[in-house]
Amino acid sequence: MLLTRVITAVVLLIVLTLSIYIGPLAFAGVMAVAFGATLFEWLRIGGLGPRPALLVAAVEMIVQFSLYWAGALDRMALFLFLVNGVIMVAWFVIFFAELFHRQTGFKVSQRQCLWSAVTFVPAAYLSLLWLYETGDWILVLSVLLIVWGADISAYFCGRAWGKHPMAPAISPKKTIEGAFGAYVIVIIFFALTYVFCTQQNVFTNYLFDNAGFLWGIATLALLVALSIAGDLWESMLKRLVGIKDSSNLLPGHGGFFDRMDASLPVLPAATFIMLWIQLLVK
Repeated sequence: MLLTRVITAVVLLIVLTLSIYIGPLAFAGVMAVAFGATLFEWLRIGGLGPRPALLVAAVEMIVQFSLYWAGALDRMALFLFLVNGVIMVAWFVIFFAELFHRQTGFKVSQRQCLWSAVTFVPAAYLSLLWLYETGDWILVLSVLLIVWGADISAYFCGRAWGKHPMAPAISPKKTIEGAFGAYVIVIIFFALTYVFCTQQNVFTNYLFDNAGFLWGIATLALLVALSIAGDLWESMLKRLVGIKDSSNLLPGHGGFFDRMDASLPVLPAATFIMLWIQLLVK
């Protein structure tokens, strides 16, 4: 199982690296496939049949990719700002609902599941492309490191010290101690990055420089909360339909949704924050 996970991860890394090397359109195309697969899996969890789910996912991602290919992203700053602002608020509502119903869980209707899928996934994809155009792959990676750092830190801190489940009715293995460890480690890591790395297209460096260090730390904590919200959301959806993985498209890892769940709220939020600074602060 571990060998399978490693082989899959290496293959994905090679494909991603090659796409970045070839150029923006190749990167956008590879990510369109990844986000399209995520959308397909989410729609299937929501009860849509395989053919309709594939059709909806393909049409949505082709449209998004075509917008990027046509250069429309440069003229979509205000649109992304408004849409991502609404989506960020929606994810915070989901997060507080998850915490409020942590002991009991809550129902999500098929309509709610499907509407959230066709809204949240394309917004995250366009946000990723905007980040890529704004600060190249370094900006994208620095945003994703918030998600990956929180996930890895929560896992190991939870295994070492976890005693109190954070949301037992949604994801019993996630603990309050793990979440606390994620906050502490991610904030310390990016604070040290700001001290020792002067590169401006690192997301947190841009944030600290333009919003101030304390506001930057607070914003970083909110992004960690959103990554937890995305993780819990997928766990709850899978629990409602009684499945362990969103699919078996990634051997050893489950599905694309399993790997990207925590990134889906963070990418639009990071884009909204940068656009807020560009449109309203500067």
